[in-house]
Amino acid sequence: MKSEESKTPHPRNAERRRLFDNIGSLYLLQGVNYLIPMVVLPYLVRVLGMETYGLVAFAQSFAQYFNILTDYGFNFSATRSIAQCRDEVGSISEVFCCVFLIKFFLTAVGLTLLVCILLVVPRMRHDWAIYMLAFVAVIGNVLFPVWFFQGVEKMRYISVISGSTKAISAALLFVFVHRPADGLLAVAIQSAGMVLAGIIGLAVCLATMHLDLQWPSWDSLKTCSSDGWHLFVSTASVSLYTNTNVFLVGLLAGNVQAGYFSAAEKLIRAVSGLIGPINQAVFPFVNSLARTSSRAALDFIAQCLRWMSGITLMPAVAMFLLARPIAVLCFGHAALGAVPTLRWIAPLPFLIAISNVLGIQTMLIFGLDKQFSRILISAGVVNIALGVPLIALRGAQGAGISVLVTETVVTLTMILVLRHHKIRIPLRQKTAV
Repeated sequence: MKSEESKTPHPRNAERRRLFDNIGSLYLLQGVNYLIPMVVLPYLVRVLGMETYGLVAFAQSFAQYFNILTDYGFNFSATRSIAQCRDEVGSISEVFCCVFLIKFFLTAVGLTLLVCILLVVPRMRHDWAIYMLAFVAVIGNVLFPVWFFQGVEKMRYISVISGSTKAISAALLFVFVHRPADGLLAVAIQSAGMVLAGIIGLAVCLATMHLDLQWPSWDSLKTCSSDGWHLFVSTASVSLYTNTNVFLVGLLAGNVQAGYFSAAEKLIRAVSGLIGPINQAVFPFVNSLARTSSRAALDFIAQCLRWMSGITLMPAVAMFLLARPIAVLCFGHAALGAVPTLRWIAPLPFLIAISNVLGIQTMLIFGLDKQFSRILISAGVVNIALGVPLIALRGAQGAGISVLVTETVVTLTMILVLRHHKIRIPLRQKTAV
């Protein structure tokens, strides 16, 4: 007769099963994230026209700065904190309360800043309603505790809630948005979907996790703020060579060029999204693994590097070679102006896959937060310095060239920093003797 101990699964095996279950759940969400934009985006480009679509993309990219402000790096720092104490209800409750209190404060700061900007900048004041509606999505993002579900490794909740609300928003877009004059309505529907997801996500979190909600201490708030600071700076710096490009193109080259760049970038980001579920699920898992064995964590990181680079290489090559038919198929002949930009940024999924593993899954896990932050700050400065003159000369293509150079610099710098700190990722697979 087998003992009770033999029937109990090994803790490490249980953790791996949970990891793959989370990856599966996130890929289900990613499938929805692929399907919906690949149907909705071409529709919006066609019915709104490139100029109105460019304005919508410009407003949403501007709102993304407030998402970065209110996220404050918590998608990594709070996830990491909860992953380290997820069996202690008191500790995770304290983290939960601290994060939400700080997020609500930052939302108020963001809204105040937005109103001031709209009053001061004539071009934006003219379309103030679309910017305010785009900000509503920020509120939805604040309410949805994605960072908490990641920390306790309950990614199914994210999949079901986010997928369902996006499907509802997509259906409403097809029903109500039919012409260029409906640009404002398109933004309103998408933002409302984010708020609905946030409310449901928060309600599910409170109903299932039985958290002890209380006003956090000043020391806890300071610790939470300090933990998120370097990652907030890093995330803000990333926006200087991701989100800022759409904003700069719209500012320097007009709404049509912003539409071209946004359309090309969304295709590339969709390919990069192939590794998104792995990144989200692996981060808390590797964190837990590194606490017991650095070597085991590095071995697993090496596997992730092989998976992610392999998953993204062929789509990146295909995007470069087939840029024209892909652009026409997705957006129609009005998007032919996006083809050169699409070719410039086609290698990004491969580069981003590598830099995500080196940065998020390795540097952050091994305590190189400051170095990680410095690399991304420098990259943001490089992108702005290159982007402004290149966009002025070549519009959307200039932004594509700038972001490609920047991502290449980021990846190479991370390799050098890890070597300097003698963190070696064993890329060669072990062979059985």
